[in-house]
Amino acid sequence: MKRTLYPRPGKHDYRAYRLLTLACEAVVAIVMLATLASAQPGKFRVDYTVKVASIDRHLFHVTADVQNINQPAVDLSLPTWTPGWYTIENYAKNILRFEVKDAKSNLLPHTMTRKQTWRIKTAGLSRITAEFDYYANVLALNQAKITPDFAFFTGTEIFLMPEGHRDSPSKVTLDIPKEWKIASALEATSDPTVFTAPDYDTLVDSPTEMGKFDLTRFEVEGKPHYLVVTPAGAFSKEDSEKYCKMVAAVAQADSAMFGGLPYSKYTYFYFFAPPESNAGGALEHLSSHVAFAPRGGFATPERLAGTGAHEFFHLWNVKRIRPVEMWPYDYSREDETPLLWVSEGFTNYYGNLSRYRAGLIGRAQFISTVSSAIEGVETNEARAYISPAESSVSTWLGYDSPVQFSISYYTQGQNLGALLDLSILHQTGGEHRLDDVMTTLYRDFYKRGKGFSTEDLIDVINRLTRKDYHDFFRKYIEWVDVPPYDTIFGDAGYRLKKSSVEVADLGMGLRPAAGRGLQVSRIEPGGAAEKAGLAVGDSVADIDGTPVREAFGMLNQKIGQTVSISINRNGATKSIPVKVGGRPQTTYSLEEVPDPTPDQLKIREAWLKK
Repeated sequence: MKRTLYPRPGKHDYRAYRLLTLACEAVVAIVMLATLASAQPGKFRVDYTVKVASIDRHLFHVTADVQNINQPAVDLSLPTWTPGWYTIENYAKNILRFEVKDAKSNLLPHTMTRKQTWRIKTAGLSRITAEFDYYANVLALNQAKITPDFAFFTGTEIFLMPEGHRDSPSKVTLDIPKEWKIASALEATSDPTVFTAPDYDTLVDSPTEMGKFDLTRFEVEGKPHYLVVTPAGAFSKEDSEKYCKMVAAVAQADSAMFGGLPYSKYTYFYFFAPPESNAGGALEHLSSHVAFAPRGGFATPERLAGTGAHEFFHLWNVKRIRPVEMWPYDYSREDETPLLWVSEGFTNYYGNLSRYRAGLIGRAQFISTVSSAIEGVETNEARAYISPAESSVSTWLGYDSPVQFSISYYTQGQNLGALLDLSILHQTGGEHRLDDVMTTLYRDFYKRGKGFSTEDLIDVINRLTRKDYHDFFRKYIEWVDVPPYDTIFGDAGYRLKKSSVEVADLGMGLRPAAGRGLQVSRIEPGGAAEKAGLAVGDSVADIDGTPVREAFGMLNQKIGQTVSISINRNGATKSIPVKVGGRPQTTYSLEEVPDPTPDQLKIREAWLKK
């Protein structure tokens, strides 16, 4: 082998020689990395296209482009429910013309392995495309709808999940009528019709609306927030701006508690129209919420702010601070947990506390919300039989269709939130409170990528108070003992007052029905409804011309009078006169004790500090 000799560099040439050598080595390294990259498959991903295919037939055309496959088979599944609305909906029932193709558009066989899961053999294939039409004809919190003026969906309804790849990123392209605009909780790109999501859970937890609507933009802590009002013109510009100021104040109050806002943007989707299923009210998402506004004069900024404050606090509580049973969500079945009294009940409590801290309600009004929760629990017969943990688990029996005997974990948890807040304040001399429990759960569990258990929650409280709360949980959360209200509220200089008042009684039970109405679920023998001729199954629309859901507040002033109840029975509408009966009911209120001690005043002021 002939040996090539290079002259040895001199003292002044060495620096240039060394730089040349390093440059050559860098070029070689870049070439090697490029070679390795070209030899390795790209990262698995799924990109989606959602087309408003037919307004008249209410059809989306959905395409899932599965790329960089390196496995013998791919399972694609559609969720059966939407987190936050604990009802199995089986969205696959709305799918038409499902098919899968390879990169050359050849049809591929597929096998249905579960009611919402398709398996495609992909040996030798790096890319497949699944596509289908989706029938979107129900406007509701957990459904999709296409109308001549707008289209709305949440990802759980239409986006297929590649099993085993829920952490993969994706892109969504929207194909919509030319004159429509888009509001989406997904991350925007430079193309107004293209959005992105870092993983599947974010993808399906991001509602999207396309069409004609009013849009109000405002900022909180330098981040954009959007109020989307449908239909356009349903909420005046003045009311929209007032509402935005109110929820901005709530956002700042919550941000101060948690140390910042956990999103790049937030969207408020508000429909001023009746829901077309039992899924009305409002529903939280990862960086947005969707709500149905009450009808007519009840849709005021003040009333909407209560909903907005509740749903906004869900950003942390349940969307991020989540029970371990729901980490991660199981979209294929009921996902039971005994901790919804925390997820929803504490959110009820903080929805009111946040409005108080934001200056939207006064001290007396906040105290009234606390006593209302006590009343809601203690006047319900079921409280002696169903614990907060049990009501949390059993919610799947009838989340939007009430069962025969139940109690709300929303109210139970709201009540317990106030009790725990005051108990922790008392045990720590005002140094800690429930805020610290929530921020600890956020830091130690969500930030570390995990959910919390009941024992985790007890441990956090024990560490803050240096007391053992196992007995508290056994008695009042896992069992049905009555909490020591006078002791706990007494620590803040309050006492619980019970009174008896007469309230209206129509002698019937009602449950939610599609639209704004309620359906008669129970007729009491000998009651006012039975005497008037009402029957189980009747759909009640209004009372004396006021929508039924808003009419109950006026009935206490009409005891002994006759009201006209409009019903729909077997497709026929009629008005039935009903004489409003009355019955005694115990009410609860919190009142200040006379001459509170300095210690009581200290806890009270710590509790009500803004």
